[in-house]
Amino acid sequence: MVKLLVCDSVTKKFGGIVALDKVSLEVSKGELLGLIGPNGSGKTTLVNVISGVITPDEGRIVFEGKDITRLKPHRRVALGISRIFQGMRVYPYLPVYYNVSLSARSVYKDARLARAKTTWALTITRLLAEAGELPINLTPYKLRMVELARALVTGPKLVLLDEPFAGLSPSEIDEVIEIVKKLNENGLAFIIVEHKLRYLMKLVNRVVVLNEGKKIFEGKPDEAVSNEEVARVYLGVL
Repeated sequence: MVKLLVCDSVTKKFGGIVALDKVSLEVSKGELLGLIGPNGSGKTTLVNVISGVITPDEGRIVFEGKDITRLKPHRRVALGISRIFQGMRVYPYLPVYYNVSLSARSVYKDARLARAKTTWALTITRLLAEAGELPINLTPYKLRMVELARALVTGPKLVLLDEPFAGLSPSEIDEVIEIVKKLNENGLAFIIVEHKLRYLMKLVNRVVVLNEGKKIFEGKPDEAVSNEEVARVYLGVL
């Protein structure tokens, strides 16, 4: 398969704490990768490094063959990397449509194209009915969809989802999974950080497990479930 993203021996330290210790992974075009591990394992730090929020102390990030290790986040968005953060990052008093269209206009200079992309993103996330609503009035699920629409409208090749199922009901999680699968069928790759493993394992093709900043497992979801070291880290959660 064609490599989309390569993280090569990425290390990040915060004072005396080693958040990432020579972590390497690859993501192929159109892949669904799960990134799991206990709290403090380095998952969000790795996502922050990939998206450009923080710069690694050592190692490289390569996207479609280009070294992007030092690129700013907005430059990475233009190249095709979008993300959803753990905490909501929408404008609460700006209607849903304009929340999404602002992201579109940051990438597309043509106003008509930006409007078309906005409508598409609202359609795929099932938000057209809420286009005029203020996010402050939306449910957690709908807010998550606004975040996803803002990520999708930039035309990404890779989307980083940081705990997309947090605070959602089982039926809402199933809807998120359905949308992600549909997008993936059209070639969009995802890295998904999630603690609700029962749902995640149904969605992803491959799993990377971090613990104390180190990669301890990489393989298929069913192999992760039966791996002794992964089971030890999770203390029977799997």
